[in-house]
Amino acid sequence: MGFRDDFVWGAASASYQVEGAVCEDGRGASVWDMFCKEKGRILDGSSGDVACDHYHRYKEDIAIMKELGLKAYRFSLAWPRIIPDGNGAVNRKGLDC
Repeated sequence: MGFRDDFVWGAASASYQVEGAVCEDGRGASVWDMFCKEKGRILDGSSGDVACDHYHRYKEDIAIMKELGLKAYRFSLAWPRIIPDGNGAVNRKGLDC
């Protein structure tokens, strides 16, 4: 049994695991940012502050996906990048990235 001819291979990402750049372009703090900074919450003290640095490397990352033959990519942006204070004004730089 195989995949149908119209099956689309793709990739997906979650903002905290890949985005990084937590202090750039007006991004606010997320619940995960705060949680990871609490002593003893994360065994090795790691966080998503840099993560995979997709924020800066997305062009390279997409080129790799293209090279792999992927036809779809579902990504997410951190809400604190879009609405830094949790409500109110939208951060244009967060949407323009």
